[in-house]
Amino acid sequence: MAGIVPKKIAELNVDMRNALITAIILTKTTPNTFLSRDSNEYRGVITFTLRDSKRHIINCKVWGTKEQVMDYSRNFKIYDIIDVITPSIVPTLVYEKSTWADNAHFQPLPTVPYSLVVNEGQGRLDKQNYRDIDTFRELHNLRRVPHKPLCSALKLQDIRYSTKESNAKAQFVDLLVLVANQRPVKEVRSKRSGELLSCLELIVIDSSYADGVILSIWQPDWILRAQQYWEANRTVLYLIEVKLSYSEFYKSTTLSFTGRTLAYENPIGEEVDALVQFAAGAANKSWDALAFTMNNQQDADKITTQMTVKQIYARAEGHLKDDADQFTAILYAMLTHFDFDGTTQIVSRRCKSCQALFKRNQTICESAQCQFTFSLNHEGEKYEYFFNMNVQFTDHTGTLLEGRLSGAVAERILALTPLEYQALNDEEKEKRKWKFLMEHLEVKLLIRKANAVRRQLSILVVDMKLIEIPALAAKISVF
Repeated sequence: MAGIVPKKIAELNVDMRNALITAIILTKTTPNTFLSRDSNEYRGVITFTLRDSKRHIINCKVWGTKEQVMDYSRNFKIYDIIDVITPSIVPTLVYEKSTWADNAHFQPLPTVPYSLVVNEGQGRLDKQNYRDIDTFRELHNLRRVPHKPLCSALKLQDIRYSTKESNAKAQFVDLLVLVANQRPVKEVRSKRSGELLSCLELIVIDSSYADGVILSIWQPDWILRAQQYWEANRTVLYLIEVKLSYSEFYKSTTLSFTGRTLAYENPIGEEVDALVQFAAGAANKSWDALAFTMNNQQDADKITTQMTVKQIYARAEGHLKDDADQFTAILYAMLTHFDFDGTTQIVSRRCKSCQALFKRNQTICESAQCQFTFSLNHEGEKYEYFFNMNVQFTDHTGTLLEGRLSGAVAERILALTPLEYQALNDEEKEKRKWKFLMEHLEVKLLIRKANAVRRQLSILVVDMKLIEIPALAAKISVF
């Protein structure tokens, strides 16, 4: 490598022809292949975003045959340390948002007015073994040292209603979030090319909004990294230039990881420590509307607003809907569906650790974290039974179909545990059913609106008691 001079990103200029830049890969694009008009062969291009210091980032575009570009993509992973040898150094005005060109919206914002270009006959990439950790420790550590201050990140609560139309101009923001849950990867067919694309959806939270926002990742390298290294309730991400838009599918604001986005995993900082502490103190969530149970988390005495069935639906999903995620109501109605002795499932099972709802034949939680916890010091079943039943209420304005009586609330109202229920004979079940079915009740409800994380309206019974006709007449006379 005679004549080649090691250079820092900050030292580059367009006149250099023999520079060697050693840097860490922060992100990379999916290779783009195309048929060359000149040679009638397939060629490709891929972009790596590189960093060699706390301050500076640069984009490196690599052109070559389809095979060469695919080899680079396979061999060079996110957070690898590589050498860029004798690249072309080309000027670019794209280092401030105010000067961004349209084609630059698909790559991270660099900190210098140059980019690197590697082409056949001009430059190459190389990855060394880098066994000498001390020599490259500073570069390795850059994975957790963001080039932008953590304090500049917005809160999820700040951005949830910043866009409410799918055709609104996309926004890009910086967020510090905790991975709360990973959904299974799904296959989506591209409208443009017709090919099947993989999409990983995460639920991310922060201390301002613990109900979660959807983050979609389409890049195969980032999907793989998330599956291998990101853990629910443990991995913190500093997302820089993540796309914020309104999803017609979810009817909610969602986040998208684009070619412009950078992510720092578990960055170092007080803000990260505070977020991890918040997550540790928060209650476990299964992120499943059916599995969410009202275990005395809502004070029934504080529920004072009387509504009819029609008013509840109007506020939950109709013309009275507002930006609040949930609300409470007192409903005076008749219990018209309560299949306590029938074929409908009354008792479900959930993980003892994370409270995730179990499938019918499932015996252990699918979470690796829960399996590890159980393997250390746990005897007996890894799940517990809980009441989880649909109830429907009817008043003079309609029928509330989505009611759910579950968890500790159900045990208190029914004066029965799930195990005791399973020991009842059919006659005893029928007797208990008719104690409530077709009776007038005062029902206190927590109504949780549908959103990106919870796709369906969820109406949870907080308290329920019989009411006599004279008292009922006094309550509903004004309605």
